[in-house]
Amino acid sequence: MVSGRQTLQEIERAIQDLRSQEQRLLRDVEAANREHVDLINQRTAAFRELAEVRTRDAVADGVIDEADMLQHRVESLLQARQTTIDNLKARESETNDRRGELTAKAEALTHEIEKLEKLLDEIARQAHSELASEAAFQSLEKARDQAKAIHEQATKKADQAELDRQRKGQAFEDDPLFMYLWERKYGTKDYRPYWLVRSGDDWVARMVGYTDARANYAILNEIPDRLAEHVARLGEDLAQREADIESAVSARINKLAETDLIGALAEVRGRQSNNNKALEAIAIEITEISNQLNRYAEGLDESFKQAVDLSAEYLQQESYRQLISEARATPGPADDRIVSRIGEIDRKTDDAERSIANLRGELDKANAKRKELIDVAARFRRNYYDDPSSQFEYDDIAGAILRELINGAITGADYWARSQRRHQWKSRPADPFRRSQGMPPFGGGWGRGGGSNRSSGGGFRTGGGF
Repeated sequence: MVSGRQTLQEIERAIQDLRSQEQRLLRDVEAANREHVDLINQRTAAFRELAEVRTRDAVADGVIDEADMLQHRVESLLQARQTTIDNLKARESETNDRRGELTAKAEALTHEIEKLEKLLDEIARQAHSELASEAAFQSLEKARDQAKAIHEQATKKADQAELDRQRKGQAFEDDPLFMYLWERKYGTKDYRPYWLVRSGDDWVARMVGYTDARANYAILNEIPDRLAEHVARLGEDLAQREADIESAVSARINKLAETDLIGALAEVRGRQSNNNKALEAIAIEITEISNQLNRYAEGLDESFKQAVDLSAEYLQQESYRQLISEARATPGPADDRIVSRIGEIDRKTDDAERSIANLRGELDKANAKRKELIDVAARFRRNYYDDPSSQFEYDDIAGAILRELINGAITGADYWARSQRRHQWKSRPADPFRRSQGMPPFGGGWGRGGGSNRSSGGGFRTGGGF
């Protein structure tokens, strides 16, 4: 067994680990992009240097001026871009810090609720102990026990009658002539055939002894139905007896707890609801900022594309190709060395672009996985899985299966489905009272949106009551 609260703590720890991984990858991508930009600047500088070696033609063609203008435009674009990135980073840090504060507050609220719920269970035990010695309550329990015994006995009879109907009725149902007359409602007021058909049916009825057989088959079918109706009436009576006991226990709990405990629980549940809503709202904001920041970090924003495109367009000009061609044709070593350096820069640029693409893929995966985990954490809180009575049948939901989600072997939807299958609720002394009052996790009241947790999958399993 592992508690829902502990499982949620493991999920939150994984969210923080993934955020750290994202930050590391962001730094790596930014470093790779800076290297890419530096290589662009190196190539432009090398081209300008080549132009200076061939000064006369370069000045005449305006090549040096173009190189200076290009460098200035690229620097202006990248400087404005960096300002945007810095602002996004500040917002991301602020929102993640805020989520951390809300998560810590959620944990504190859960602890506060746990203390109040434990006190409620202690009061419920006291209420039941007091009532157990009172004659009026003993009378209610005796009436409930009698109603339960009668209901159980009647249920057994009804089940036996149903088995008899299936077993004994088989002989009738295997007789095609009998079933032909039965389905035509022969011998009842609803049977209204033409005279010629009636004559044939009368002959068949006499041949198979239908009149006596019909009476027996009708009784065989009627008894289970009547017994089922009787069981239903007894069930209603039993439910009323149990409701009388719950009402007596609830009244005593309210008397012992007065209104302070219930009011305190309602108040802290309301704060928990508001905190959970704030967590879900900030999760949306975090996703939006992360998407924008990742786009800039990965060099997919328009300003970075424009800087790269400007350089590419410039380096494809005729003046550039002509300078390279002339440099290779001249016997002097100076311009050849520059051309060789430009080729090396080109190779490094290709390597940098491949590295950026790989890092971008890792960053996208980490970002998507963190978003999935944040969604799962929100579902846990929305469905009261962080409540004191929440637990999981196997601890793998906080261990091996959670690691499968983090490693990408399963999706967030898969993890949630497995969580629901493994989830159960511990039985507590005050559960009948909670149920009658519509208190969480039996109801969706007390400030929290959504329906009852019984609709969250698998039904509500208390494991017992008083």
